[in-house]
Formats: sequence, structure tokens, C-alpha cells
Amino acid sequence: MAWLMARLILATAEGTQAIELRPINSLGRHPNNSIQLLDKIVSKEHCILEQRGESFVLRDLGSLNGTYINGDRVRGEAMLKHGDEIALGSTRARFDDGTGPPIDFSAPPAGMSHQPHPPPGQPALGAKGPSVPPPPGSHLGNPPPLPSGPMPSGPTPMPRPPQAPPYPGYGPQGTVPHGPPQQPHRPPSFGGTRVDVLDSARAIGTQIAAQAKGFLPFEQVQHDPQQLRMDYERLRFTWELTRDIGLERDLDQLLHKILLSLFKFVNADRGVILLRDAEGALQPRAAHRRDGTEAPIQVSSTILAHIMKERASVLTHDASMDFAASKGKSMILNRISSAIVVPLMHEKEVLGALWLDSESLAQFQQKDLELVTAVGNQAAMFIENNLLARKIEQEIVTRERFSRLLSPNVAEQVISGKLEIKKGGVHVPECTVFNSDIRGFTRMSEGATAGVILELLNEYFELMVETIFKYEGTLDKFMGDGIMAFWGAPMSKPDDAVRSVQCALDQMEVLGRFNRKRVELGHPPLAVGMGIHTGPLVAGYVGSSKAMGYTVIGDTANTSARLCGIALAGQVIVSEFALARLGPRFEVEELPPAHLKGKEKPLRIFNVKREKPSAVAAAV
Repeated sequence: MAWLMARLILATAEGTQAIELRPINSLGRHPNNSIQLLDKIVSKEHCILEQRGESFVLRDLGSLNGTYINGDRVRGEAMLKHGDEIALGSTRARFDDGTGPPIDFSAPPAGMSHQPHPPPGQPALGAKGPSVPPPPGSHLGNPPPLPSGPMPSGPTPMPRPPQAPPYPGYGPQGTVPHGPPQQPHRPPSFGGTRVDVLDSARAIGTQIAAQAKGFLPFEQVQHDPQQLRMDYERLRFTWELTRDIGLERDLDQLLHKILLSLFKFVNADRGVILLRDAEGALQPRAAHRRDGTEAPIQVSSTILAHIMKERASVLTHDASMDFAASKGKSMILNRISSAIVVPLMHEKEVLGALWLDSESLAQFQQKDLELVTAVGNQAAMFIENNLLARKIEQEIVTRERFSRLLSPNVAEQVISGKLEIKKGGVHVPECTVFNSDIRGFTRMSEGATAGVILELLNEYFELMVETIFKYEGTLDKFMGDGIMAFWGAPMSKPDDAVRSVQCALDQMEVLGRFNRKRVELGHPPLAVGMGIHTGPLVAGYVGSSKAMGYTVIGDTANTSARLCGIALAGQVIVSEFALARLGPRFEVEELPPAHLKGKEKPLRIFNVKREKPSAVAAAV
């Protein structure tokens, strides 16, 4: 049977491809065709090659630009003969019925006895230019001449996917030329026509998902100048990218520079970089148009969902067709024809996506995909480093804030996540609250300037807070010349009350040294009274969403403040509840019961004089 040997010989940018014909073959731009042609002048469903008996018939499907056999337009259907030339848009092919002599491509098609009528946008045989202007927006140019010389006889293997050409036309500055590259040894561009023989229905992404090739060992490519040139251009681009943006610390500027660098090498019309937000949704962070306009760039959620799910790059020559099964209407509405979309992955984490598209069909090639994927991998590293640097900066700020609030060891636990401080209040069964106040400070400050008073307070507070942190206390606030701190939140220890009193006594010693220096300079000494109380309270963040502070609230805090208010200069007054937690460690004297505001009964109070020598010796 002749049809078993029938073939269709197509001329492409990569040379010729021989496709064995089936009993029924559909040709067109839609991916569901058995032979898909990436030719923007070809219709979605252009024509049918159907075997009838031992012959083949070509049936045009009402294509807009028509189907031509030997230069004559097919009206309905026509029988094919060995050697016939078929023209569909910018695509050229010869029919080989498998029984005739080898096809001589230098000879005109058999039976051509008159000057044929060329298809729209194609020159007549022997003409030097197109007889009919190409369709508006067409960038395909003229088709290549069919190769000369006979085709080899015998079975022809299934066509391979087109090999990526080298990086043609990239000048020393990395710019994309406006015209086609000059390659005398190769046929001119064929307009991106691709032949794809389908054995099963297409699933989304089957023909478009692709992975960029890595660098092969030199021994495997040393005799392949095209591959060597491609590898060189990839290395040159990534080096320039590293040089231009490697030190950029502003994330938005970094993303913008990545897009600008890509537009030097890839002939895209639009570009967007999207990053995942805190909820995991993709959000656009940088966008660029080649024409310089500021109009919003719409991207396809269908393609983005595909690359995020598959974690693979996508190259689509005709997005509306490749994703037709998914009803990707946005690609049609937003005129997305060709697109390269790659996930930005750092190790196994997808940080976002890099999107490049064009309104032209078949705008990108495999080399573009490989370059953009390589850049995407490098960009992901830059983005991760940038995010990490920002995280470190934020942690430094957080650490600084906590270091002013908590003792260093407690702050370290909070920052490392070992200790959680929750928003809102948390009931603390037992907490020891400390308050101190300078006696006679108002009278002392009456004759001094504001600058002198602030300098005095800052110097005094520095010494007092350092002592609080020494005993792992939490600083609550400054109240004029007063200090409030507590032990037992956000973390508690069995000896919280003991450490609070030790801190108070130590502060008195530090104050004594501070006063001696003041007296030497002719300044009056400071006198301080302190109050300490132990009991339950609520601890947590209090304030607005923009300014919050960690504090404690409750009667225990109020009682501590009132004990401080009745303490004389040099006294450390503790309540009976605090004393119960101190044991025999300190020398104390009981004072007359205190009648405090809000208390029905007088409160037993004690003045802590010093730590017992026996306790000091035991500690040593």
C-alpha cells in the first residue's frame, strides 16, 4: 500500500523534517492537530490530509489565508501527487507518496505549467518581493527556499524536537538586534514553525513544560561550537547579572534590575516578577514594558498555577492554544501569545515566579527558555539572600527592642523562639513587682535646666537598668524619675522574689558610688526609696496596633507602687507576701502596718537592711 510509505516533507529553520502520514492527518495551529504548525498565518484547524485508497486528498477547512498546491489555491479538496508543493501560510512542504522517484527540491513541482498564484504574503516563484502584503502584525517574513538535493529513501524516523540554535545576533553589549541574524550557512528564519506528531490527546503543559539544560562536561561539547557559544552567552549574562545586581540590598530595586537585565537578552514585550506573600499567594513586585509605558501587566493565573504546581518552567509559543483546554480566557483578552514563565526556586522552596511574554506567536526559542531559567535560579538566590538580610536586620531591630525591655538571656530566648510572648494578657499566678522613686527630685530640678535634668536621669537610669538585667528582671517602664520592673514574667523562676530584693540592695550600693562622684563634682546626692510586693497579676502586650508595650496589670503592681510611695530615702520596703518568699536570707525590720489606698486592712511591711553574711558566704 502506497500510503504506508507516504510522507510529508516540511522545511523548517532546523532543516527538513519528514513525517510519515497516517490515514487521517490534521494540520493547523491548535495543539490538538496531529501536526501542529507554529505559524501565525496558519489557521487553528487549517486542512486535512486524508488517505483514500492508495492516494491522499488534501481538504481545506475554510482557512482564512488558504491552502495552496503548486501555487493554486485549493477550493474544497484536491488529490495530491508525488512531488506536489503545499503552502500553508508561511509553511512549505512537499508530498512524497513513497512510490515515485526521490524528490528534487531544486525542480519546480510536477505539473506546474503556469506562473502560480502565491499565497498571501508570499512571493511568486522567481519574484524578488512579496506580491501581496503580509497580514497586519506579521513578523514571519518570507519562507526559506526548499533544500536542494534528493531526500533519502526508505523509512524516516519520527522527527526530533527542534534543537535550540545558538545565541545568534547577540552583540557585544548584549542587545537583541531588530533584524534577523545574518547566517549565510543556514536558511533564514522559518517563522517559528514547529511540527509535533501527537500520539495522544494533549494535557495542559505536556508540550510546553521544559527544563533548562545544565552545563555539560567540556569533553562532550568541545566539538559543538553552537553549544559552546550558547554556554558562553549564558555564563556572560549571569556574570553581568551578578556584577550589576549582586550587591543590591533593596528588594524592589533588585527585582527591577533583574527585569531590565533580562530585556537586554530576551526579546520580550512585558515582564513581571511575582513573590509569595505571607499567605503564600503570588503578588507582583516588579514589572517592565519594553515600550516604556506604565500600564498594568496582566498575567495568566492558569500558567502561574501550572508552574507553581509542577515546579517546572514553561515555554508556550501560542498560549491561548496550548492552554485552550483550561479555558485560559485571560491569555486571549490580554493578548498573551508567547510566554516564558519560570518558578523562582531556592533549594526546594518556591519563592515566586518570573514572567515574560509577547504579543507575537513563537517569539521565544529553547535558548531563551534555558537562559531565563538559569537567570531565574540565580535571581532566586539573590532574592533569598535579600530576604535573609532583611530578616536579619529585622531580628537585629527586634533584638534591640527586647534588649531594652528584657534581660539579655530572656531576650535571647524570646528571639530564638524558645519563649513565646503572646499578644494580649496572660494570667500569672505569682509575680514580684519592684518600684523605685527619687526622693525630693521635683524640688531638686526646680533650679536646673531641662538638659541637665535629662542628662542626670539618663545616667542614673543606665546604672539602675543594668542592675535589673543583672538579676534577670524585666523592665516595665520609666515614670518620670521612677522605675518599674518585675520578676516572674514572661518567664518565672522559684527565686523571683529573692532576685528582686537582691537587685534592690545592689542598686542602693550602685547609687552610693554614683552619689560620691556627684558630691566630688559639687552636685547634691540622690535619695531613692523602693517598694516590692508579690502576688498574682496579668502580663501581656498593652497599647495600639502601632505601639505596644509589655507590662503587668493588677493589684500587685498597684500595691508595689504604693509601698514605694511610703518608703523613706534608702529604704527597701517589702510586703509580708514578698517576705514569705525570701526565707531567712535577709536582715529585715518590721515597720508599723501601712494603711494603703484600696486596702481594707493595714498591710504588714518590712524594711530590708542587708543580705545576711551567712547567706553571702554560702553563695560564695
